[in-house]
Amino acid sequence: MNAGPGGSSKETDSAASDPSGSGGDGLRRVLFVDDEPGAADLAATHVERLVEDIETVTRTSPDEALDVVRDGRVDCVVSDFDMPGRDGLELLEGVRSIDPGLPFVLFTGKGSEEIASDAISAGVTDYLQKGTGRDRYEMLANSVANALGRRRAERDLREVNAKVTAIHEFATELASVTDVATVFDRTVDAAEEILEFDRCVTARRRGDRVVPAVLSESVTEDEVRTFDVGEGVVGTTVAEQETMVVDNLSVDPTDPDQLEDPSSPGQASARADRREGSEVADPVADDIRSAISVPIGSHGVLQTVSNGYAAFDERDVEFAELLTAHAANAIEQIETENALRRERDRLTALFHDLPLPAVRTVALGDGARRLDATNEAFEETFGYGADSGYEQIRAEIIPDGGDRLDPAAVLERDEPSRLEVRRRTTEGLRDFILHVIPVKRSNETVIYSVYADIGEQKRVERTLRKLHATTRGMFDGEDRAEIAGLAARAAIDILEFPSSGVRLYDPDANVLCPTAISEEATEAFGDRPAFGPGDGRVWEAFDAGEPVVVDDLDAVDTAVGYGELRSLLAVPLGDHGVMPLGSREPDFFDETDLQLARVLAANVTVALDHAERTEQLRDRDAALQREIERLEKFAGLVSHDLRSPLNVAAGRTDMARSLTDDAAVLAELDRVEDAHHRMTQLIEDLLALARQGRTVDEIESVPLDAAAERAWGTVDTATATLDVSEATSAVDADPERLRTLFENLFANSVEHGSTSSRVEPDDSIEHGSTGSRTESGDSVEHGSTDDGLTVSVGSLPDGFYVADDGSGFDIDPDEAATYGRSSTPDGTGFGLAIVREIAAAHGWEMSIDGDGGARFEFRTDN
Repeated sequence: MNAGPGGSSKETDSAASDPSGSGGDGLRRVLFVDDEPGAADLAATHVERLVEDIETVTRTSPDEALDVVRDGRVDCVVSDFDMPGRDGLELLEGVRSIDPGLPFVLFTGKGSEEIASDAISAGVTDYLQKGTGRDRYEMLANSVANALGRRRAERDLREVNAKVTAIHEFATELASVTDVATVFDRTVDAAEEILEFDRCVTARRRGDRVVPAVLSESVTEDEVRTFDVGEGVVGTTVAEQETMVVDNLSVDPTDPDQLEDPSSPGQASARADRREGSEVADPVADDIRSAISVPIGSHGVLQTVSNGYAAFDERDVEFAELLTAHAANAIEQIETENALRRERDRLTALFHDLPLPAVRTVALGDGARRLDATNEAFEETFGYGADSGYEQIRAEIIPDGGDRLDPAAVLERDEPSRLEVRRRTTEGLRDFILHVIPVKRSNETVIYSVYADIGEQKRVERTLRKLHATTRGMFDGEDRAEIAGLAARAAIDILEFPSSGVRLYDPDANVLCPTAISEEATEAFGDRPAFGPGDGRVWEAFDAGEPVVVDDLDAVDTAVGYGELRSLLAVPLGDHGVMPLGSREPDFFDETDLQLARVLAANVTVALDHAERTEQLRDRDAALQREIERLEKFAGLVSHDLRSPLNVAAGRTDMARSLTDDAAVLAELDRVEDAHHRMTQLIEDLLALARQGRTVDEIESVPLDAAAERAWGTVDTATATLDVSEATSAVDADPERLRTLFENLFANSVEHGSTSSRVEPDDSIEHGSTGSRTESGDSVEHGSTDDGLTVSVGSLPDGFYVADDGSGFDIDPDEAATYGRSSTPDGTGFGLAIVREIAAAHGWEMSIDGDGGARFEFRTDN
């Protein structure tokens, strides 16, 4: 025996018992029929060479061919059409009368559309015309191979269906089994009869041991033994609950030359996706070579063995697993039913002491019952005892349209049933979970009906649904006061608290203002002032951030009066305030009330948070709009009020230049013209600053490398170079604003990164416009004298950077980005300020580092 207490084998029958009629050597037989012997032999020779695993038989007359078919050893017929005695279609009719599914290929030299149509109508498998050349026989070989393949597939399908049907019947039979030992016994029977395993055994797990249970007749007691869980193939199968397969136990598994059986070369192995058991095998019998070991759930194992190499294929394993799955289900069902029976016995013993309402009835047949007993809790809850009739109690406690269990269905299931019901009690309608437990005795069936009160649970569920709906309404509130009013009303209408209110916190006055006080609360204790520190339990709840419960206000000292209220529950609303709830009854609020109040308070807090954020966004939008309008006015002032007189001054200067040849005067006029250029530059920078400070409306994904290269082309870069090798990502930005940002930063680096690349004041260009350049005075000095300046643009995990390899800043980097700050006499100090405005308009965080060059980082995920 292999690795366990038993096994089985699957024998290979002779050709006589093969339903396909194949030979005992596994070859498929093809019959060729042609009245010309040479034609039949030629066709058979070609097909036998081209199709593997076949043997051919030739006959020269239809009658002789039918005799071969009657012998039952033919897998396919290839026939000529025009033959003496009967033609090919008449032969087909005779063949189909013997074997309706036998493939039949009509291979004829006399072809016509009429013959082809008749052949197809008669049901031939294929129709081919003879001809010269090898290709005609190749076509015939393909047709024969396809027909044999379909024949085998159909046969396999029939075998599979037969086994599946038999296994289903096995599972149906197990449904009536009441003990586990019988399941193990019938599993062996099914393995022998359905799967044709003749050496198999079932073993049952008992604690840490696996003990033989049922053996095939061909397995002796000497061939089996008990294993520890985890020992050998059987013990490992039980421990891991996984199928294990052994294909070649009698050879060294580490020697590749011994892994294939010379007598069965190419045998399909069932190892795929399953544990290989050779390394843990501990065989009992000496003649075992292959085996499969399949778990029966956690309860045991089915093992079957053989003395042949790889005797079990994947289909054997699958069917064995299906068989054991049904066996495991049956065992679990039996154990469950046994546990239920024990539970029923226990319930019977505890019936009278059960704190839940319970009634015991006896089934009388035809759905009728007799009331047998009621416990004390049933009489207290429903007001009826054992002296009342069964029908009377049903009629009195079940309201019209109430849910009820069908007595006949309860008996038919023979297992506990559960139903959510509403029943009429001495205190009105209440919700219960009804458990109905039938217990079969030798002469009758007793039914226990136990009621578990879920009225409170249902009330809480209904309340939570209403609170959820109210929360949606709070989110639609216009302001905090409206939300407070909805919350105060919800506490009365939904939670059924007698009085309620909401006090919102005023941080300026450090008090809780009575924002929404219900009419019920006002009637109980009158108008209330604001509460501050030291003003009683309501402030304490807000200050501590935890609910405060007072069961009896008359029994405690309070800093403020509460009128007619006796119970108080104050629930904080985060930083927004507190929700005081009250009742004229002492001890009114229980643990459930506290939890529901917490839920309401949490919802109110979220709604107030939402309202606060909405108000902040509204204020921010208004402030942004005012800023936009201010910048628009500023831009108009600069454009109109400053440009006009400047143009007049420039014109007068040109006129004065034309009226004199005095060199000293012309020099002075040159200085005046330089001042005019300087003023024009300041105006352009101020306009650019106003434009870049506006909010960004059009955002799209912009590749960093492409944007940087476009901006680089608009700046006088002198001998500097741009490196975008690290710019591997894209950024969500306004493309033109991003381009202006790069232009200003590039100009800043190029103009101050090296002395050789300085741009003279006359080379200044407009800031902030499309294709613009930054003039020399728009940034502070931070450069070096190295002519090989490199400016780099790269990606960050949450943004991007622009850096150069100059010597850094001469002043504080953050100060360099303030308005009007420039290190050169001709600079306006707006270049980096514009960069900061563009970053702010996008919502980016800008940081500057001046160590070892200038580095500007922009974080986009704030």
